[in-house]
Amino acid sequence: MRATGMSIHQHIIRRRVERAKSLLADENLPLSEVALMVGFSHQSHLAYHVRRVLGVSPMSLRKSCE
Repeated sequence: MRATGMSIHQHIIRRRVERAKSLLADENLPLSEVALMVGFSHQSHLAYHVRRVLGVSPMSLRKSCE
């Protein structure tokens, strides 16, 4: 993906994180469910990539949506 300056894997991770960001606004969805819905195998993978891409934890992100 030369147009974006990132690898395909990085692009996919970023898209998953962006999708998770919108799903985290629903407080009824557990973090583990959000992780599975966007394609991460575990909640910890979601948390790692959200922190890496957005600089905040999934819970902080959820609280900011309130």
